[in-house]
Amino acid sequence: MQKVFSKAFSQNIWRILPNEDPHSNLWVIELRETEAKKVSFALIDTAAERILWQRTPEEADWWSSLTAFYYDHFFLHNYRYPEIPEPTDLLAFHANDGQYLWVLPNHLLVKPLTTKLIEVATKSGEQFIYKECEVETGKLFARQESYPAEFEKVILQEPVRYKKNSIYFEKLATFIHKITNGHIAVSIDYLEKRPYIMFSYYIYEQDKSVQYLLIVTDQQQVVLHEQLSEEREGMGRSTMMLKASTLVYLKNNNEFSSLTLS
Repeated sequence: MQKVFSKAFSQNIWRILPNEDPHSNLWVIELRETEAKKVSFALIDTAAERILWQRTPEEADWWSSLTAFYYDHFFLHNYRYPEIPEPTDLLAFHANDGQYLWVLPNHLLVKPLTTKLIEVATKSGEQFIYKECEVETGKLFARQESYPAEFEKVILQEPVRYKKNSIYFEKLATFIHKITNGHIAVSIDYLEKRPYIMFSYYIYEQDKSVQYLLIVTDQQQVVLHEQLSEEREGMGRSTMMLKASTLVYLKNNNEFSSLTLS
């Protein structure tokens, strides 16, 4: 196993999405600067071990949120009415440079249909009307009945979270306690890709939660044991993601890190 890439940003990382192309090594990142109420985006190539671009698009605002990354494009949902947690508009951007393409007011993204078409929906009363949308132009068409499976969907593995009320928690916590010489986990995220077993777990130190990443083999050999954050007031929702053999995880709320599992 080798460390592929680590990049710290001045803003907090809010969301990370992989390209839906299963052969791509690109990941788009949503970054937020809380005090200035600014949102920006960056593209990382884990194979090339570098950031390709970082932009703060004028078309996005504090309520814009990353929603999908399909092949050559990524998409945001806008929330025009912050008090109502429903997306109102769909924005599209080129992935190669982060440039804005188009916006569809009163539409939301449903799913990809092909590499060049997506399905969108708009609300009419209590009903949704579904349409096709050309990814490059934002042009709308009437929805066809069906589409062949033109491309394979990326398989993204996310961990299972175990807490003290889980029947598996005690066994996992005992294993971590043994391997780490004493860490008492209060929450455990578990992911495996044989022969590797991955734990993102939290312990309490001085009334604050501290997060660690532990990777071992199925022969109980420690491959990596690293502190990811300290003095957290809470626990993150998604602590690591695995696409093919690339494990992506977050350190200290603002550092993107990835490992290649060989």
